[in-house]
Amino acid sequence: MTELRVIHEEIDRCRRCEPAVEGFQKPLHLDRGGPGKLLIVGQGPGRAELRKSRAFAGQSGTTLDSWLRAAGLNGDNPRKGVYLTSIIKCCHSSPRDFDLMARNCTDFLERQMIAIKPRLLITLGRNAYLNLRFTTEDYAQALCHPLHTSRYLLVSQFGFHFWFLPWPHPSGLNRWHNEAENRQRLQDSFAFIKKLTEGGLEES
Repeated sequence: MTELRVIHEEIDRCRRCEPAVEGFQKPLHLDRGGPGKLLIVGQGPGRAELRKSRAFAGQSGTTLDSWLRAAGLNGDNPRKGVYLTSIIKCCHSSPRDFDLMARNCTDFLERQMIAIKPRLLITLGRNAYLNLRFTTEDYAQALCHPLHTSRYLLVSQFGFHFWFLPWPHPSGLNRWHNEAENRQRLQDSFAFIKKLTEGGLEES
């Protein structure tokens, strides 16, 4: 898509945060997948993305791919028809810089959303959820429970309605996955995605 290409080129050129952000690094020409009905938003790129120039390139990305397969997406290429991005577009070394970078990247993310117009938006981890949520529901309660914007908003900030599904971060260090109840919640969300992608859920 021409609009996405323009956005990606602008992200590659942007160095707005560099003077103020400790450990600022930019992964150039990041492969974010392709436009489709599913958009996944994480927190931000890390060292694996810097090395491989691919969104979700590390072990967390491998886990994410396994979740997408479990949700019924393409077994050989689970990212087919999935667009992947993040709240912030560059790397940093101090957590205190995240909020500044998120504010500076807001326009990029909004334009990516509008260009894709996903049927389903999945967030990965707390920061992604808090930056995109449209309810007051606590992150821990919201995890793996799909919501539809039309049930909460007359008009979404992006100009269209969509399903919203908060997922935990797929990092192996995330202890949320240790609880059997939580693993079942995640499995239930896979079933929801499969039904959605097969056209079995109405959007109200």
